[in-house]
Amino acid sequence: LIDYARLRPTGTRYEVTVPDTLDLAERTRLAVHGLTSMLNPQANYAPYGHWYFNNPPYLSDLTGGPPNWGKIAESLVMARLMCGSEENLAIDQKMIEGMLSPPVQRSPNVYAYSRDYMTINPVAPTPLSRAMLALMAVYQLDPNPELRRHLDSLADAHVTAAKYGDDYACYADLPADTRETGIGVLGYWMDVFVNGCAARALVRWSDLRGDDKYLQPAGQLVNHILRNKYWGYEPGPRAVAQAERGHFSGHTHAYTQALMGVLWYAAATGDARLKEFVRSGYEYVRNFGIARLGLFGEGCATGDMTFLALKLSHLGVGDYWDDADQYVRNHLAQLQITDAERLREATRAMPSGRGRVDPREGPLDPFNESADEVVERAVGTFLSDATHPTLIPEPAFLATVCCTGNCIPALYFAWESIVRCEDGVAQVNLLLNRASPWLDIESYLPYEGKVLIRNKTARILSVRIPKWVDQHAVRAHISDRHVEALWAGRYLVFSDLKPGTVVTVTFPVVEATETYTLKWKQSDFWQESTNPGDSWQPLEDPARYMCRFRGNTLIAISPRDEGPGYPLYLKDALPRSEAPMRQVTRYVPPRLVRW
Repeated sequence: LIDYARLRPTGTRYEVTVPDTLDLAERTRLAVHGLTSMLNPQANYAPYGHWYFNNPPYLSDLTGGPPNWGKIAESLVMARLMCGSEENLAIDQKMIEGMLSPPVQRSPNVYAYSRDYMTINPVAPTPLSRAMLALMAVYQLDPNPELRRHLDSLADAHVTAAKYGDDYACYADLPADTRETGIGVLGYWMDVFVNGCAARALVRWSDLRGDDKYLQPAGQLVNHILRNKYWGYEPGPRAVAQAERGHFSGHTHAYTQALMGVLWYAAATGDARLKEFVRSGYEYVRNFGIARLGLFGEGCATGDMTFLALKLSHLGVGDYWDDADQYVRNHLAQLQITDAERLREATRAMPSGRGRVDPREGPLDPFNESADEVVERAVGTFLSDATHPTLIPEPAFLATVCCTGNCIPALYFAWESIVRCEDGVAQVNLLLNRASPWLDIESYLPYEGKVLIRNKTARILSVRIPKWVDQHAVRAHISDRHVEALWAGRYLVFSDLKPGTVVTVTFPVVEATETYTLKWKQSDFWQESTNPGDSWQPLEDPARYMCRFRGNTLIAISPRDEGPGYPLYLKDALPRSEAPMRQVTRYVPPRLVRW
C-alpha cells in the first residue's frame, strides 16, 4: 500500500550559523522524538492516550488508538518534512501499518481503520476521517495507485455510512449533552465535531484527486453543521443573529473543528458567505481566555485557532497573520515539553502515588500502561492545559494525546506559511526562521528588529511587516546598500532580485505592557468550552495579569501563580539586546504537503 522509503527524509542539508531564536523546524526535531516514543508496541504501535505526570509519572488508557492514531501519524509525517530527523525512522512504518491493520483487541470500542469500522460504529467516523488526513499526507509523498484506491475506499465509506435528509447528511445527530463535566464538554459538541472532521477529509481528498467527486457529500455535511440548533445561545445579545455569526455555546475544540470543515469546503467552492461565517466564528472564540497569548482553554483549541488564522489569511478573508504569530510564539511554544529536567522537577513536586487521577490499586497494566522513562519519552509532545497563563496546576498537570496531534500540524502549517513562492514570486508572511528552496530567513526577533533573507531563486519578494511595527521606521538593505522599497499594505516589496542577494530589513523593537483579565479560576481544570456549565461561577474579583511584550513575544507576566505544577513563561526578561547565535543543520525537503 505504501512505499515507506518515500517517507525517508531525502532533502538538502547544510550547516549555518543563525540567530538562536524560535525555530519551528528545530521544535519538530523534538516532536519526532516525542511522537515515536509515545507509542505502545503491545498495541500495534498505537499512541497512548494520556500522560499522568504524577509522582511517579505513567502513560495510560485505552483511548490513544483509533480516536487519535491518525492525528499522530499525520503529525509524524509533517514533522519529518520540516526537520529531516531520522530518529526512530523504522517506527513510522510500524505505526502506520498498525493503524491500517486489524487492531489488537483492547476494548469493545476499538476497531480497524477500514470500511468495517464505519459499518460497526457509523455514529463516530472521526478516527477514520483523521486516518484519511494522515494517509493524504503520505499520498503526497508516495502517490501510488493502490494508496489512491484505498483512500477512495475510505471516502466511499464516509458516503455510505452517512444518514441523509433532503439537503443534508450527518453521522451524529444527538440530543444536547447536559451533563456537568467540570470542563465544559457539553451541548452538541459531538455532532459538530464528527461532521466537521469528516467534511474536511472529504474536501481534502477531492482536492488531491483533482475532481469534485466528494464535494457534494461534504456540502451536505456542512449543511447539517450549519443548522441553527448548533449555534447561538440563549443568554447572548438578543439583537444579534448568533446562528448566522458562528457564535456557539459548547466545547471549543469541537466547534473549531466544525469551522475548519466549513472553511475548507468554502475554499473549495468559493462560497464567500461561508467564509464570512467562519471568520465571524473565529473572532468570537478570541473573546475567551487571553487571545493575545493563544490561551483558549486547551491545547487542541490553540492548535485549531492557529489553523484558522492561517487559512483565513491565505484565503484573503482577513489579515490574521499577527494572530498566528502570537499563538505560535507564545502558548503553542510554551505547551511543548522541551526540557526533560524541568518536567522531572515538576513531577517530583507532585503528590506521591497514583490515587490523584486513577483510583485503582495494584500494579500498572503492562498491556495498556507504562512507567518506563515517561519523562524522557514526553519530550517534544504537548501539554493539554491552555487555561492557566503562568502555572499548569497540580489537578490539570497531565497531557491528552489529542493535543499533541493537533498542535504539531498547526506548527507545520505555520512553518509552511512563513514563505510561499510561485513562478519566482516569493511572499514572506511570518518573520520566523525558515529554510526553503527559494530563500532562507534568519529572524533576530524578539531580541532585535532584524530579519535577513538570503535569496536563492526568487525574482520578486514581498515581506509582511507586523502590525506593531511603525512602517515609517522600517529600513531595508540589499547587500549592504540602502534601498527604498515599495509598500503594498503591510508588505515591503523588492523586485529584480538575483540569486545570492541578501535582503536585510530592520526596525525598532517595540515593548508594550498590557493587562488582561482572566475569568477562569486558577483552581479549575482546563476549560474546554465557551460554557463551563450552569454550576460554574467566575470569581467576583478575577485575576488580572500584567503582560510585557517585546513585539509579539511575551517576555514577562505577573502575578505568577504558585504551588505544585508546571511553570510557564519562565524567562521574565530577555537577557540581552542582541540575539545569541548558534550553529544548526538546516534541512530543505524536496516536496511539501499541501493542506
